[in-house]
Amino acid sequence: MQELGTGVLSWNKSERVSDRYGSVILTPSPDNEKSISLIQVNAGRRGRLVVIVKETRQSRHIGDLFHGVFPKTPKVGQKITLGEGSLFFEDGGVGLHPDDGRGTQWLDICALYKAHEQTVTLCFEELPNS
Repeated sequence: MQELGTGVLSWNKSERVSDRYGSVILTPSPDNEKSISLIQVNAGRRGRLVVIVKETRQSRHIGDLFHGVFPKTPKVGQKITLGEGSLFFEDGGVGLHPDDGRGTQWLDICALYKAHEQTVTLCFEELPNS
């Protein structure tokens, strides 16, 4: 697994509003929206985004009411797979284009809300091409 960075996991508002849920950012703290620079490995590679929880706190987000998904607090040390697809970097964040070409929920929104506002190490795990 390639480490991309460590910080508090979040995403840009447009990800939720558009229902894409396709990329995430890391910030220095829950109150700081400025994204941390990520290590940019080769975009286009197929794999998984995985976070390893370093520190937990209760998320202040209400969740996604339309989809019935709400924040849950994980355990320190827990690995959470955010999704699988082709790696891309944009707007200070990182995401995955899904293999099936869907236009929404590119990442697992249940996993996203479990990792939201948690201090994590964000990693990319490359998968063999199928």
